[in-house]
This record gives sequence, structure tokens and C-alpha cells, in this order.
Amino acid sequence: MTTEISLKEKLQNEILDTTWEPVVPHFARGTVYYIDRDLILEDVGAAMATDDVTVMKKWIDHGLLYPPTAEQATMFAENKDMLFSMLIIEPYVLIQEK
Repeated sequence: MTTEISLKEKLQNEILDTTWEPVVPHFARGTVYYIDRDLILEDVGAAMATDDVTVMKKWIDHGLLYPPTAEQATMFAENKDMLFSMLIIEPYVLIQEK
């Protein structure tokens, strides 16, 4: 008997805790998206992985999913104790403040 896990379960197992420093190269390439705390990280990852443009556009339009601003990046860099949950959906890196 095989046990098949859902995409969301798979993504949930791939979420890592990180500081801002390892995210910086991805930010420089423009591949980082900041996820509002009102969203569930693996739900966003699943929507991105399956190209669910409709739901992603809704999140973007409501300011719940966006590339971090330069000001945010500076603040994140200055606050060395700030932790994020991070999920990689190639080529993107999704981060959510813990």
C-alpha cells in the first residue's frame, strides 16, 4: 500500500526557517516574494507551483503577496534576529515573517 501525500503536505515539509541573509542573493535577482501573515505559506506555494494565476492575482491585488521593497530589505538586514519561514518554488523564494 502506497501513501500519497498532497502537494500542500509536500510543500509544508519543505518550509525552512531562515534569517534575511541567505535570502539576499535571491532578492538581488528579483525572485523573492513576501507573503502576508494572513496567508498560509504552503497554500501560496501550491498556487504558485500549479500556476493558479487567478488566486495569485487576488493576493497581489490585495497586497498579500509582493516582492519586498528596498526599504523592507534594509529593515530585514538591520534586524539580525528577524526570522522567516522560507519556501522555494523554483525559481522563486517565498518568505513569511515568523
